Amino acid sequence: MVVVIPKKRRDGKSSFLKLVFYLSFREDNPGDIPVTADAFFDRPSTSKIAVFDRLIDYIDRHASPESQHLITHLPDGSHRILCEGVLCQTNTLSIETASSEMNAVALKNTRCKDPVYHFFLSWPETDSPTVEQIFESARHSLKALGMSDHQYVTAIHRDTDHLHCHVAANRIHPVTYKVADDAYDISKLHKASREMELKYGWTRTNGCHVINENNRIVRSCSKEKSMPDDAKKLEYYSDQESLYGYAVRECRPEISEILKADSIYWERIHAVLIRAGLELKKKDRGLAIYDRVHPEQTPFKASSLHPQLTLSKLVPRIGEFENAPRVMEFKNEQGEVTLTNYMVSSHYDDRLHLRDHQARMTRRLERAEAREELKLRYQTDKKEAKCPSFDAKNRFRTLSMTFRFRRAHVCVAVRDPLMRKLAWHVLAFEREKAMAELRLKLKEERAHWYRAPENRRLSYRVWVEQQALKGDKAAISQLRGWAYQAKRDERTAYLSDTVIECAVSDDIAPVELKGYTHHIHRDGVILYKKEGVTQMIDRGETIEMARPFENEGDNMVAGLHLAEQKSGEKRVFSGPREYVEKACSLVRDLNEMGETSLTLTDSLQQKRVCEIRPQDKPAPISFDSPNLTP
Repeated sequence: MVVVIPKKRRDGKSSFLKLVFYLSFREDNPGDIPVTADAFFDRPSTSKIAVFDRLIDYIDRHASPESQHLITHLPDGSHRILCEGVLCQTNTLSIETASSEMNAVALKNTRCKDPVYHFFLSWPETDSPTVEQIFESARHSLKALGMSDHQYVTAIHRDTDHLHCHVAANRIHPVTYKVADDAYDISKLHKASREMELKYGWTRTNGCHVINENNRIVRSCSKEKSMPDDAKKLEYYSDQESLYGYAVRECRPEISEILKADSIYWERIHAVLIRAGLELKKKDRGLAIYDRVHPEQTPFKASSLHPQLTLSKLVPRIGEFENAPRVMEFKNEQGEVTLTNYMVSSHYDDRLHLRDHQARMTRRLERAEAREELKLRYQTDKKEAKCPSFDAKNRFRTLSMTFRFRRAHVCVAVRDPLMRKLAWHVLAFEREKAMAELRLKLKEERAHWYRAPENRRLSYRVWVEQQALKGDKAAISQLRGWAYQAKRDERTAYLSDTVIECAVSDDIAPVELKGYTHHIHRDGVILYKKEGVTQMIDRGETIEMARPFENEGDNMVAGLHLAEQKSGEKRVFSGPREYVEKACSLVRDLNEMGETSLTLTDSLQQKRVCEIRPQDKPAPISFDSPNLTP
């Protein structure tokens, strides 16, 4: 069981209202909505007023009663309620008044700047806790924090890859109005999690406390430092591989082996980093790792790569620090490197994405360049899309000149000073009235122009969706990149277990197949339909086929045509044995007819394709046989 405490606001303005709303109401952008040219998803407003209005609607019973109802009352005074499909438990009067009750109690303690406390518990996919066990774990965690009698709202969410439970609590006691101490809260929660793991036999996870071989909970001693915060944010929010992540993947195993050896020297450590395009340098009183190709990249502590990679631990073993040796390259007349004293096999590239680091470098670079070109095209389109002025300046100037002429006419036509002054006042009033009418008219014209879908300034995500509709491969790849971090329930549901596995980040544009129409979803999935029914799904790395044996295997043949358009780096049939046998026989038939040139990457399946002979193929079932009856 994993415990996560989200970072708080630094201004002390955490809101019970927004937190309770997030726990109980889920209105996100589903990933399985088809992308269309004229329909845009409008995310509900998360402003305080909008959130409060939606909660008031619930109080007034404007929400559908079948979606929110009371489940049960518990002996301790708490109760459970199903709210918009989310099962919640709270010891307040109700979910809709929980934030108001918590705020009322929090106002009794003026010294506590931030009374909102929020954490969540997550379980691996290998564990299947019951609802009772989930809520018991939440109550046990609150007890470990000393907040067992405090107001709380607990909600179970199943909209990610892992089942998790959010807990929102008020740090102010509802009777004594004393604030609960949140010092060492992570350590307390981790210990409580280990206790629940021992009680229910769940998968053991790491943390401040671990379970040793004697089934005792002890403090953990981490040998490796955690990822720096900047690198973590870059990889999580931008899906870009950080310099730290690249160094760990390329160099940490070899550095660990070198530092375990009895005899080591600085040149061996430098050689490993040079091979990855990195360099170890002194920084202040410690060591840091830099990018050799782009020194402007922010370096990171060498001890983050390995805890032994520090001056205090290495100088006593191998002597004073030695700078990295110079890399010498000898090139021929064509500019190609023919000889070097240190081989450089890879470089860090901040354009590459984290999710496809196992893909071939050529395809990674192609994808990164396509994404960069996609962003440049959006910026160009954004600059060119300008709102028309509606000739507002000339229209105001014309109106002003009209009243100026009328004022001059009054000066000539009206000789009485009092009447002239009165006429000027009337003209001034009419002028302001006409100016106001013109401003309202211009406002209405602009609003009418903005309401037209073709004139709307699109956000980057919506613009990418429209480009994907046009068959842009980079846009489809970008949609899949966004879906990589998305929640599982928001993605397009899986179609079938009969699959053709392809290589990592093996993206292609939609293929025109006879009898099929293609549709693109917001998560980058391409659906191929026949007569309105989904027959195939292309997710990039997999091709799923429904009903592969119907109509003489039409869907399997179409799936093979899709797989032929892929890179061919990986092409493996996955699914029931009957499906794999049938697919292998189809590969041989199509290759013999010259329609495709497919080669399977699985040696056993390729051997099966080569072994199949026409006489080996199963004979079609005939009801004329005396042994079979219809």
